[in-house]
Amino acid sequence: MAFIATFYPRIRFRTKIKGKSLPGLLRRHHQQSVSNLCVRSECTEPHHDEVGGNRYTCTRRRAIASGSAMAISTSTQPVPLETRKADGSTQRPLFTASASQAVTEWSLSDGGSRLHVRHDGTMILVLPGVDSSRQHLALTLPEGAVNIPARERSLYLGAPEDAALSLYWPGGIFLNVWCASSSFSNETRDKFSQWTRGIDEGYLIEVVIERKSLEDQAGIKGAELSLELSQDIHWFGGAHMLRQIWPLDRAQWEMGPLYPFDHGPNGLGSVVGCHWMSSAGSMVIADPRTPLLHFGLNSPVRQTGPIPRYFGVGVQHLTQPTLPVLNQSSGGAATRGDGKMRIQSRVDWDDTSVLHPWQSLEQPMSYSGNRADSIGGVDGAVEPSSTEDSVILRVGLAAKQHIRAAAWTALGSLPLPKRPPPDVLFKRSTWTTWATSHADVTQRQVLDLATAVIDNGFIPGVLEIDDRWQSRYGDLEFDPEKFPNPTKLVDDLHDLGFLVTVWVMPFLQEGSVAYEEARDRGYVVAGNEPPSVREEISTGSIGQRTGSAIKILVDEYDWPPGHWEGGGGGGRLRAGQVRWWGTQPVWVLDLTNDMAVDWFVTRLKRLQDTMGIDGFKFDAGEPCFMPRGAVTTRPLQHPGEYTQIWVNKVASRFPISEVRSAYFTTGYSGLVRMGDRDSVWGLDNGLQSLIPALLTSSVLGYHFCLPDMVGGNAYWGQYPDTELIVRWAQVSIMMPSVQWSIPPWDISDTARTLCLAAEHDRQKVLLPRLSKLAVEASTSLTPICRPLWWLDPLDKETYVIDDQFAVGNDVIVAPVVEKGARWRRLYLPIGEWVEWDRDVHDIIEKCNRYCDAPDAPNTFVGPCWITVDAPLEKLPIFIKLDKSSWD
Repeated sequence: MAFIATFYPRIRFRTKIKGKSLPGLLRRHHQQSVSNLCVRSECTEPHHDEVGGNRYTCTRRRAIASGSAMAISTSTQPVPLETRKADGSTQRPLFTASASQAVTEWSLSDGGSRLHVRHDGTMILVLPGVDSSRQHLALTLPEGAVNIPARERSLYLGAPEDAALSLYWPGGIFLNVWCASSSFSNETRDKFSQWTRGIDEGYLIEVVIERKSLEDQAGIKGAELSLELSQDIHWFGGAHMLRQIWPLDRAQWEMGPLYPFDHGPNGLGSVVGCHWMSSAGSMVIADPRTPLLHFGLNSPVRQTGPIPRYFGVGVQHLTQPTLPVLNQSSGGAATRGDGKMRIQSRVDWDDTSVLHPWQSLEQPMSYSGNRADSIGGVDGAVEPSSTEDSVILRVGLAAKQHIRAAAWTALGSLPLPKRPPPDVLFKRSTWTTWATSHADVTQRQVLDLATAVIDNGFIPGVLEIDDRWQSRYGDLEFDPEKFPNPTKLVDDLHDLGFLVTVWVMPFLQEGSVAYEEARDRGYVVAGNEPPSVREEISTGSIGQRTGSAIKILVDEYDWPPGHWEGGGGGGRLRAGQVRWWGTQPVWVLDLTNDMAVDWFVTRLKRLQDTMGIDGFKFDAGEPCFMPRGAVTTRPLQHPGEYTQIWVNKVASRFPISEVRSAYFTTGYSGLVRMGDRDSVWGLDNGLQSLIPALLTSSVLGYHFCLPDMVGGNAYWGQYPDTELIVRWAQVSIMMPSVQWSIPPWDISDTARTLCLAAEHDRQKVLLPRLSKLAVEASTSLTPICRPLWWLDPLDKETYVIDDQFAVGNDVIVAPVVEKGARWRRLYLPIGEWVEWDRDVHDIIEKCNRYCDAPDAPNTFVGPCWITVDAPLEKLPIFIKLDKSSWD
């Protein structure tokens, strides 16, 4: 299927019934709630079965609740109607129209929106509002059906009884559409209710294509819904990306699998959603349970760089391109995308342009409970032979007045967390050992870091002990050589005022006690014979082959050496092992086995009890870490299910926790971390990507966002200077939580002073507001940090701003993210705003309580663009004056 988002002239229906235009009938019908109406002459009686005369065109309508559907015929001859008796039996058979009488268009309405569906599978979604923006859709049909018009299915011929419209094309292609405000059968609720709860007005679409129709179809890989992009409409949502963009239409998101990745082949990251919203007020959401879900937005017409794209880990990232590609290259040469948003449910994972681990799995992929997922009908019905032999795509559409309403619709479809994270995770910063110690962390280094935090004036918070604190991955026991007395270390850290967390992941290393036990109990994912070294280094493009060769050498010789005794020797994989960013291949915990999950959680709790650990940093959890031919205890219905189990059944058991992977897991009550950032300025996974990632998290429903560590990860010989770490701190400090690793005092006295000042700004501006905002986020998924269009959703200036964000509705943060800049241009939406400064903080607070506006310094009336000075020590912040609170 395909949406094509653009503007079209208003459709005028010329077919009339007794002098009444069809739009007029639609408006009249919108106020009715009567099923199976026959519209003829002046008669609107239910179950009317008289057909006669030739001076009008009869239109069949099905009305359910506030939604309506109309069929528009090209014929001027009467079209006999199917009607039903009270017992449900058919009184008159369905008329099989001739070519001259064929219905060419069906019109549905729900609320203030309309959806026009044509016989060739094209659609037009008309949004409510003065402008009546239109987005054009189309169904991608197999070759055998592309020139054959659709026919409407009746209940007798297998149409779902509660659908507003049901069409079919020869060869086993079916389209069912429901109006979202309708009353649904239990079967329909099972299909849609879990992920479309927020759509109160709109359309639920189901496309079913029998697999036999897709055989030998060049370029058609399944059921597809595409939406044509427009320069006037911007799109938001989707996922975290390596090159994080806001809005999404600035770049070319290449078609590929839609599930969480650690640096996916098309740039996809660890936090993945299945909904997108537009500045016009439309919202699209795909069923997150779709087994082989693929997505692309403005995919390049011709890929550049290494092809095929591939999934790599660790050092392999150096040979992967930074994706998605921007619409215009740095040299100014235009690059061209296909101009479409495309959502696909595929037959299989095969793709010559994208390589990823799920292509080597042997488990069948199908909807859970697919036998109950039938299309409905009776004997002799026109319906798929079985859903097991069909490809199914389900999508929800909402058409709202503006983008904020569209965002609310999407967020209202997601799970709610039971509670916000503990306040300490907001009020105190996290300090991690990763960027400074990486895998060489020791007890002495941990204690030195904690002491230095306090000595340099920072408040103790959460101290996270990162990689290789364990004897072997999975054993969950401190390495006795690195940590000779871990119990005393934890006690000392508690005495200094820190909470203590440790880093864990669902991997088990060969030689660990945990692996031996898990293997014997059947708790690891089984796999076939892995690829040979020769196969690894000869697969894919030159970039992939080079990256694989380097990774094999790293794993074989444990480079850089000296991490610990027993490393290395992982150049050749064993059955069931996977490569990851570490230097020892590992086995993967089988999270589909409930006993394996209980075993892992029990061991984590035992570590807490014996060592006094307060919580955990849960790393990985993406389904991309699967061995060749992976076999789990229970087949995964879709890749994201692995992430859901990791988050919902493991991480959620611990109040003090953070995860980095997410897939329809907004019910999690911990922190959701951004992926690792490089210590650079740019949008390419550097400082400039932080605010777009924060805003994307907000519209995806992950409001308890933990930005990556201030200054980045110091990978590849990178290290931040004073300016970069200070600006990074200023960007991060007004986000829900803050994470440090590179000590500012190790860079310069200026860095220490200004980073500490940023922490103080957080305490004055953000923390007094944060507890209330966190509660709102947990009870209604209201974002804590918001895009500027949230404050004024009809203000077009706000749609493309990617370097500012709002906190609640009364704070705007506009950090400097350009190297060397000492001023910046920023936008203030509607309202009266005052520039915040440490010296006038108390004055501003009084103004919002007791004073008149003239007493407030540096006041601006929005909407307006302004330019402000921004020396290194300044974070531009603006507070909205609240006249309603003045005496």
